[in-house]
Amino acid sequence: MNKKKIIPIIYIALWVTPFIFLFRDFFELNSFTLIMDSRLSRILGVTFLQSILSTLISLAIAIIPSYYIYKKKNLISNILEGSIFIPFFFPPVSMVLAFSLLYSNAGLFSKLGIDLNILYTMKAIVLAHVFYNSPIFVKYIGEALRKIPNGVVEASKIDGASKVRTFFSIEVPMIMPSIMKAFFLVFSYSFMSFAVVLNLGGIKYSTLEVAIANTLRGSFDFSKALGYALIQFAILFVLNYVISKIDILSFEGDISHPKKVSKFVTGTSIIYLIFEFSIVFVGVFSAFFNFFDMKFDISGFLNLFSKEFNNKYPIVESIFNSLFVALIAATLSIVFTYIILKNYTKFTDRVILPFLGISSAFLAMGLLYINILYGIPFVILLIIGFMMITIPITYSFLFQHVVGFNKSLLEAASIDGANRWQSFWNIELPLILPSMISVFLQIFAIIYGEFTITYTMQVRDFFPLVSVVNYSLSANRQYLEANALSAFNIAIIIIIFVLSNRIKNRFYKTL
Repeated sequence: MNKKKIIPIIYIALWVTPFIFLFRDFFELNSFTLIMDSRLSRILGVTFLQSILSTLISLAIAIIPSYYIYKKKNLISNILEGSIFIPFFFPPVSMVLAFSLLYSNAGLFSKLGIDLNILYTMKAIVLAHVFYNSPIFVKYIGEALRKIPNGVVEASKIDGASKVRTFFSIEVPMIMPSIMKAFFLVFSYSFMSFAVVLNLGGIKYSTLEVAIANTLRGSFDFSKALGYALIQFAILFVLNYVISKIDILSFEGDISHPKKVSKFVTGTSIIYLIFEFSIVFVGVFSAFFNFFDMKFDISGFLNLFSKEFNNKYPIVESIFNSLFVALIAATLSIVFTYIILKNYTKFTDRVILPFLGISSAFLAMGLLYINILYGIPFVILLIIGFMMITIPITYSFLFQHVVGFNKSLLEAASIDGANRWQSFWNIELPLILPSMISVFLQIFAIIYGEFTITYTMQVRDFFPLVSVVNYSLSANRQYLEANALSAFNIAIIIIIFVLSNRIKNRFYKTL
């Protein structure tokens, strides 16, 4: 066997192992008969409907901000590009709490006399997904437009085409692969959405991902949950296969487009920013302001660290547990991914990237069953689970830095008598370390706020993590403390994200 295929195969084995025990003990043909009823039809219908609506609306509202990024390079465009931290790093529980503060019956809009109580409706699910996923379209489309050579645009102008016609007839077809890549990515994320649907949709709008977790938490019926998971896996496998076949085109030439834009484009882009960052702002500000009574109040924040409150809710313990698990899992993800990329082949792409869309609830179900069978501590299983779901993301983030590394430097060192270990420590590591640290911080942030695995594995009483404790506070109507903890988590994530970007930008300036 080709040695370069060993590491990807180990990764496959890590994924397959939890499912082997599930299939051995629970896979029965009548599992599908049990779920082939009207409830499954309703769940599938809701899953596809909310995914399609969320994706189409996200694309629609992202077009103008993407066009602004294409035409301008200023503070607004930088903030628009920075919104990409929302889908990847903004904690889902924090988003749900902030969303409730704005759109609930007792929320901010209701206080202002605006009737926007949309909780537990399809509107709430779609709007939350648009908030989460539209920045992906903004990033993909904006970057693709910027890479279109100036000569193409100028030739269209010479031929007498208007800006609108040039955009839709010339530029959009050229960036269609990027649009399709983002489209299927956003659809997959909406399809697998968990915290949004669980908290903002309610039972009526349950999706496959939520059905898997609730079946386990309710009836503990592994056989039925496995049936749901297999249907979801089949759908996601097809989606990820389609995504993996789309190659984003790369253009050569002048990629700068400093141009004027209309007031309409500028205004719409600013409104989009207000929509996106209003939820972030409310999430942070809720630590100091009681949106229900409309007054400043830090009692919730102070209670978080009081001994009496921690005797009932393990706030401090969950924060340290989450920091510890994120530290270990992110480190392992970086190391494992680096080894994979150093042995890169086309086979690696086909193996690693498709796992980006595998259900976290499905994985959590397998890990939970291993705990039941063999008593493996939750902390070990959580670290393994978090590492497995973040390796595809780490792979995407690190790919260019490792695979695209200037190999002539290593060849020159080899000619000078350096062995592979010396070349790594003295040449390669110093050059890629800033990128690795930046990616590590980003993966750390993702793991710190992860909710699906933690909730599905039911770890709160055994190894509490901050995301599920935050959810418990909200579920038990400890709203001041829930909002304060949410704001604390958002602050940590933002600090980590800003730090990672500064490290990355400083590194690029030195090249």
